[in-house]
Amino acid sequence: MIKTKNILTLEDFQDLKKGDLVVCEFKLDMYKDGKMTRFAPYTIYENKLRTTEIILQKKENVYFNYDMFLSGESICKSIVLLTTEI
Repeated sequence: MIKTKNILTLEDFQDLKKGDLVVCEFKLDMYKDGKMTRFAPYTIYENKLRTTEIILQKKENVYFNYDMFLSGESICKSIVLLTTEI
C-alpha cells in the first residue's frame, strides 16, 4: 500500500533524506528528464540542512529552499512524500 504525507512543517522537511520519493507541484515549469513540467515525482538527491535546500535533481539543477516554501515565497507550491507500507 502506498502512503502519502503532505510536507508542511520545518520538521517534515528536516526529516526528508536522500532517496526519499516525493511528488512536487511547482508554480513555474521545471525540468524532469529533459522535459518541462509543473508536477512530477523526484527521488531526493540531497537535503542540505545548513542551507535549507532540497536538491531534487542535480543534472538539471532542480532544487528549492524550504525556508522560502514555509514563508510562501518558494517556486515549489506543494510537496508530498510517498512511502510504502508492508
